[in-house]
Amino acid sequence: MLWDIDGTLLSSGGAVARTFLDAVEAICGVRPSPVGLDFGGRLDPEIAAMLVSAVAGRPEQVADVLAHFESLVASRQDALREHVRLLPGVLDLVSELAAADVVQTVVTGNLETVGRFKLDAADLVPPIDLSLGGFGASGVDRTAVAQIALDRLAAAGWRGSPDTCWVVGDTPRDLACARALGLRCALVATGRHTAEALSALGADLVLSGLTEAATLRAAWFS
Repeated sequence: MLWDIDGTLLSSGGAVARTFLDAVEAICGVRPSPVGLDFGGRLDPEIAAMLVSAVAGRPEQVADVLAHFESLVASRQDALREHVRLLPGVLDLVSELAAADVVQTVVTGNLETVGRFKLDAADLVPPIDLSLGGFGASGVDRTAVAQIALDRLAAAGWRGSPDTCWVVGDTPRDLACARALGLRCALVATGRHTAEALSALGADLVLSGLTEAATLRAAWFS
């Protein structure tokens, strides 16, 4: 099971996103407005590049923004932790999959340190194994990040076929990376996209949320 993090497993209430804006402001001298920018399912390096461009910053500042963002998250962990909330049904489902010996990791746009912080704050590590995951700086796009996770799974001894591996996310980009690699995909309408909009994309499964355990069991354990 390859989990997306934000909008799928948990919410950080916008606090981590605001920290990203703080990092851009500190490096570029101007605070960007995220209005009108599509960040859903993107990698943190992509988001940093978009924000730097939005304030007419220089491309070479992107790396500095990312480094400062990581530093700010590390220094604000106690304050940010208060905003991290599991989404409904997540704990029960992750625990059920662990009991069934399903290997669980992540395919996320988050930088590794940021993704680890969020999942640690939500008490999801373990059973989610972050050593097998793909993170925002692992590849040039989400498909490359997912391939990193598959390579790590294979190196750890996983011998499943692509049709036994699921990407679970909340955006069209989660589906696109699954399709590019021949993986199955479940989309959940717990982020910015409605179930109706997600249903039009052709995912294997579309759910209003992760509380629909009966539907998930039927699809994943069949």
